[in-house]
Amino acid sequence: MTLVRPATLDDAGDLARIHVDTWRTTYTGLIPQVVLAAMTLDRAVERWQAVLPLHTPHHCLLAEDPAGDATGFVRCGPSRDEEASGTTGEIQALYVQSTSWSTGTGRALLKAAEKELLADGFTEATSWVLAGNDRARRFYQRCGWRTDGGTKQEQREGVALDEVRYRHTL
Repeated sequence: MTLVRPATLDDAGDLARIHVDTWRTTYTGLIPQVVLAAMTLDRAVERWQAVLPLHTPHHCLLAEDPAGDATGFVRCGPSRDEEASGTTGEIQALYVQSTSWSTGTGRALLKAAEKELLADGFTEATSWVLAGNDRARRFYQRCGWRTDGGTKQEQREGVALDEVRYRHTL
């Protein structure tokens, strides 16, 4: 059984480890190595230590396995899309370490984030997914999310990464 709880500043190391590890596991072969090499654990810890205090407590959630080991996280909040209405929330990041894939961890995190967004007054949510990340795309589709035609390019280390937008009514 997966426990999902608000992340605290003390979790910055676990969040950084999961973030870096999942990028390297999931995106190898999908994005250039220069982008993956730029993601270091030290830089990720510093980033999480800086951004965690900016989130309300339930906008960054950590998943733990029965032994208490951190296995994934989700970050949510208002949509960052310029054209989004005030009732649109966003799953800004959702990562589960590969050893916890297909265990229900991702679904538990997504459902917890949807619940938090709904409690904040949002009626729908979006999430941007790397276009070539078929595993994540199938996950969102199994959870009832659908593409809405939105696309964008995100720049990382001078590399353009194509993303597609998924949408879900809360």
